Amino acid sequence: MHVAGSRAERRLPPVPPRCYDHVALAWLSFAAGCTDVLTFLKLGDLFTSAMTGNVALLAISAGRGQTLAASRSCAALFGFALGVALATGTNALRYGLQDVRSGIRRLLLLELVLLLGSTALWSISPDPVRGPALYGIVVLSAMSMGVQAVAARCITSSGISTVVFTTALIHIVMATTRTLAGANPAGAAPNSTRPHLATLAAYVCGAVLAGLLVSQQVSEAIWMPAFAVLAALGFQGISVASQRAAPKL
Repeated sequence: MHVAGSRAERRLPPVPPRCYDHVALAWLSFAAGCTDVLTFLKLGDLFTSAMTGNVALLAISAGRGQTLAASRSCAALFGFALGVALATGTNALRYGLQDVRSGIRRLLLLELVLLLGSTALWSISPDPVRGPALYGIVVLSAMSMGVQAVAARCITSSGISTVVFTTALIHIVMATTRTLAGANPAGAAPNSTRPHLATLAAYVCGAVLAGLLVSQQVSEAIWMPAFAVLAALGFQGISVASQRAAPKL
């Protein structure tokens, strides 16, 4: 009995739901990194996740008089904005914590459906993709990333983004500088920057892997973002389950 009691005392504490949320955010960032590289390399110099870069590409195309390239960037901007509007109109965040998490899962399911539609259309289209199929793929992919942007904001209130990393870089550098200057309490900066570092690293990993697979002409690479979002959906489900299992105070 004493042995059993000591084993019970040595049990690890339960993992907080926010840890699973951070893993889900990392998978979403991985999906965004894959998506940006795949669309840039295979669909004609555009991004369906990084809208800041997409606006810059649109300006370059417009300045050079490249109407076709500009129209692709416009399609991505339109799709992203439509995805944000769709996600904002379908979530239900005002009904308490449990409904917040259910709303997040609905958004991730919506993103997954859009991504699967984009990828399925891409997989049956000739390479290189041209014509209406190209614009359909771009709009659906950008819509999925717009939905993801809203879902990520709903998962955490600490300002972590899975599609915009300029803000994350600013946060990381500011927190690190304050720590080195002794302006932050010990351990405060690492705890606050860890999620931002994780999502940034996941984005880079997704981008590098997608670039490597495209260079090796692996056609199945286009399915990676959908698998990453599916993984994020799984971890979000674990977060919901752990939240339900947590003792009520």
